[in-house]
Amino acid sequence: MGSSKPQFTLHTHVTCPAAFKVAHVLSLLGLGYEPIYFDSVRITREEKLKWFTALNPNGRSPVLIDHTQNDHVVWESTAILLYLVTLYDAEHKLYPKDVFEQSKVNQWMMLQASGQGPTIGQAFWFGYWHDEVLPSAYKRYVDETKRILNVLETWLKERKWLVGEKMSIADVSYLSWYEEAYLVDVDLAKEFPAVNSWFETMKALPEIVAGSVGREMIKPKKLWERDDYKQDQAS
Repeated sequence: MGSSKPQFTLHTHVTCPAAFKVAHVLSLLGLGYEPIYFDSVRITREEKLKWFTALNPNGRSPVLIDHTQNDHVVWESTAILLYLVTLYDAEHKLYPKDVFEQSKVNQWMMLQASGQGPTIGQAFWFGYWHDEVLPSAYKRYVDETKRILNVLETWLKERKWLVGEKMSIADVSYLSWYEEAYLVDVDLAKEFPAVNSWFETMKALPEIVAGSVGREMIKPKKLWERDDYKQDQAS
């Protein structure tokens, strides 16, 4: 008897932190999924827009398709996490039952979605991919990344988890982004030990390990550290 199709399809690429926070939650809830990676290096924006915007009008990863719900499509990673716990976390493993506790979880998730993710993403951009070398812009976003880390550090010094006595989707939502903190000159263990302990606790969970399969960490040089830029400056 052949194996059945996984319940979910997760469209993403191998270096997308937002997609892997979805993969982590799927794994933690024991939900089967098939990841479909597109090549973000070789595929052009025009080629991507031909098919991907039919799933997500914003054209960004990740996108989740729930095949048991008439192929219902969900995009934006935070919206996906809320969808998953609303329909598939009946035991409240990752999302509390109490509405006031839910509110606390949602607050931390909104900080991740509106602050942590975009801020560290901009630091990546201005450090590695912008078409103009702007160290001041890079510094601005690194400083803001550290400001948010200080918020978390202060909160987690007296707590193991962001809300209550156990891990929630709020905690998981931060993990995949801080796995690349080294790219923006952040030493978590040295500068933010409480955050680093929180991070390492989650990272060691078997379900998180399983949800991280397929991910590739980028290791580029900063724009101003590259040989071609140094040569231009010297000439």
